Amino acid sequence: MHDVERIGKMRRQLSLTQKQLATLAGVSQSLIAKIESGKIDPAYSKVMQIIGALEAEQNRGKKTVAQIMSPHIASVAPSDKLQKAISIMKEKDISQLPVLSEGNCVGSLSDGMIVDVIASRGEDLRKILVGEVMAESYPVLPAGSLVDVAIGLLHHYRAVLVEKNGKFAGILTRADVFKAI
Repeated sequence: MHDVERIGKMRRQLSLTQKQLATLAGVSQSLIAKIESGKIDPAYSKVMQIIGALEAEQNRGKKTVAQIMSPHIASVAPSDKLQKAISIMKEKDISQLPVLSEGNCVGSLSDGMIVDVIASRGEDLRKILVGEVMAESYPVLPAGSLVDVAIGLLHHYRAVLVEKNGKFAGILTRADVFKAI
């Protein structure tokens, strides 16, 4: 079993003794020793309990997205005029907005997209609806997700929405990550 083979390696990487790991996982030290030596084929539930303790120890001290997100989400609706989005961006000094409809993220809008619309369409911005020019939605992460996960997403998206108890609790941008460093 692949997970069983990881236990000893992970324990050593974290500089834990077998006894310390046993305490963290709520199992006996002899079970850890037998697993690492390959003398027993442990129950799947015990392996997952031990791996869970190792992963928790590995992530201890790492920040979650909820700890560094901005709790105030400025947004627009698809039916809003593009001019409203520009006003919000200027007022809040931000460069992107999620497009929300009935509590769901249905798209996104960035300053670059608006510049492209101005350059290509040359129309009166008061006539263009956000829904006509918006891009794909931002990804959503649970509030307990590690910042490392969000950073991976921020390589491809301008923002990540943070969800807690089924509702949006905040937004995380590259600027938020920089502030947290």
